[in-house]
Amino acid sequence: MKKKFLKLFTSVAMLALVFCLHQNVRAEDIAQPTEKDVYIHHDDGEDYVANRYERAIVVDRVVYQYLPEKDSYRIVAFDDNDEEFPEGITFKPRSEVRGKPVTGIYIDGEEDGPSYLTRLNLVLPDSVKDIEISGASFGSITLPKFLTVTPGGIFESDFEQIIIPEGTTNVRGINDIWKLRKMELPSSTKKIGKYFLRNSSDLRTVYIPEGVTEIGAEAFSGCPKLEIYIPASVKKIGKNAFKKTDQYGQVKMIYCANNSAAHKYAKKNHLPYTIVDPVKTSYKATDLSLSTKRISMPIGAKKRVLYQVTPVYAAKRNVKFSSSNSKVVSVNAKGMLTAKKNGKATITVQLKSGSKKKVKLKVVVQPRAPYLLADSVPNKNTTVFTWNKSEGEEGYELSCSDTKNGTYKVIKKVTGKTKITFKASTKKYYKIRAWYRTAKGKKYYSDYSKAVYHLGHIWFRD
Repeated sequence: MKKKFLKLFTSVAMLALVFCLHQNVRAEDIAQPTEKDVYIHHDDGEDYVANRYERAIVVDRVVYQYLPEKDSYRIVAFDDNDEEFPEGITFKPRSEVRGKPVTGIYIDGEEDGPSYLTRLNLVLPDSVKDIEISGASFGSITLPKFLTVTPGGIFESDFEQIIIPEGTTNVRGINDIWKLRKMELPSSTKKIGKYFLRNSSDLRTVYIPEGVTEIGAEAFSGCPKLEIYIPASVKKIGKNAFKKTDQYGQVKMIYCANNSAAHKYAKKNHLPYTIVDPVKTSYKATDLSLSTKRISMPIGAKKRVLYQVTPVYAAKRNVKFSSSNSKVVSVNAKGMLTAKKNGKATITVQLKSGSKKKVKLKVVVQPRAPYLLADSVPNKNTTVFTWNKSEGEEGYELSCSDTKNGTYKVIKKVTGKTKITFKASTKKYYKIRAWYRTAKGKKYYSDYSKAVYHLGHIWFRD
């Protein structure tokens, strides 16, 4: 079920209602939050409360909770109360709210169940020092600059990408991360803390720069797909740094220089290793691959190109990006795609040195999936279906099915409006999708909306 925030206010807190209704209100206009300013995270149409935030305010759809004992705010949620988040939206929370610093983030996905987080790319402000994220599924997260301590940490979560900015010297507090395939540590890194990326079962590559001197205990334990190059600058490696765990197997391959600390460690602990000749020419990338060759994106979405450079120990690994049609899809120097309008484009990724190999990613941009709602018309045996307008659409198709995951058949074709009323069956599931037609007449569709269904005299949204 979709999670939502309800706003409950007593009469003495009515002045605070203004900032709840207007998501883009200026922070300086927000009244001081009190324990009476409450947000409740709950299931649609149910009395079950997943979480409750007192002293909470919303600015630009980010929910901040005031902590009187610290005289500061922390980020606790993202408000999708009235509208679903578009795929790939980027949030850059404020570093200050109402004159108070934003110093932390606390997201408990298992408690809140915020399924919408998979759509978000989160860029944390440098003011954030206390981080605790668990059970979440962000698209990507960029950590604060110069972060040396992560008190709560990030664990048991799904991330496609974790970006650690340049200036960070001590990386730790991140483990049990799924979907993460690659991690590149900044050149400023000196120490990898214990448990760093432990049990990250999808991890394939970690680039450790020259200058790192220590790898902590169990740092990469339980990473069975990991192939990692350990530079000769590493002099100390902790216990079980690459061993199997109760959940996952040991490291797939360690690449290291002959007689280095990593070489001796691998031999002593019976780990698979390959000796790498420390000659500069051997550090040039020779191959390049993509995690996928084709993707679709709704208009307005952002998504980062996921690529893999080999060999994993290549120091000269930089790539450049280009788009065949930047009016449809643009790409920046960091590989971030932005879908602009309906159409097709090819993204080229090329190694800057070494083999200079090129790979291509085909991108189709289509309308965004509509947000469908249904409600019974009072005193009439009909139902009104409403949805938000999808940018770039030419029309919509409303479909129904006997089961939630069954085959959906088109029952209504609609153009020029976002509302339709008819006698709907209370025993079926309904979805809607947008479409557009190319100049050559080919039809493209958006993804389907989430299903709506009837239960106990009320229409629900999946």
